Amino acid sequence: TTTTTTTPTTTTTPTTTTQIEEETSQETNEITGRWTVDTTIGTFGISESSSSFVGFRIQEVLSGLGEITAVGRTPELDGTLIFEEGFLLEAEVVADLTKLRSDRSLRDSRVQSALNTSIHPQAVFVLSEPLPTIDNRSIDSMAQGFLTVNGFTNPVEVNFQAQLVGEIVTVVGTFEVDLIDYGVQAPSAPIVVSVEDTAIVEFQLFFIED
Repeated sequence: TTTTTTTPTTTTTPTTTTQIEEETSQETNEITGRWTVDTTIGTFGISESSSSFVGFRIQEVLSGLGEITAVGRTPELDGTLIFEEGFLLEAEVVADLTKLRSDRSLRDSRVQSALNTSIHPQAVFVLSEPLPTIDNRSIDSMAQGFLTVNGFTNPVEVNFQAQLVGEIVTVVGTFEVDLIDYGVQAPSAPIVVSVEDTAIVEFQLFFIED
């Protein structure tokens, strides 16, 4: 009697180059490190912008037009973020207010005068407390910091969101400021009936790793 022994075979799916790249990306694509604002990404605009900007929104009443939202933005920025051990440890953004432009060109010179940009051309935000990250890739939190405008520095609380997508950290947020806290009087003109005493500061920033 002849006995036949059958050796079981095992089928192994080979690991592809794509799988290796994806696994490597998942391991290394983290937010830890130093990042700087890249102002070359996207296209700048007042009403819509796909680039980095810092700006404001404020309600005003114009004669014959009623209540409108005035919008102003500047694309001229510097900024750094430093992430370490699951936290955003440091953040600073410097905006050139002399490049601030609004949705109505006739308003621009008055805005420059109100902000006193000939003497204090920059606005500066500095994070005052570390923020925890989510999975070392994103932030969705209220940030505490200090804003300096027109030579005045005050604490601010910022609705702050950050997300690492590919090789870019996108940061967006808003916060409210009282003009009087920064020695700013709302611009006036014959067409302007009234302007709110508070403004919304908004920002959209794209950072690349150093």
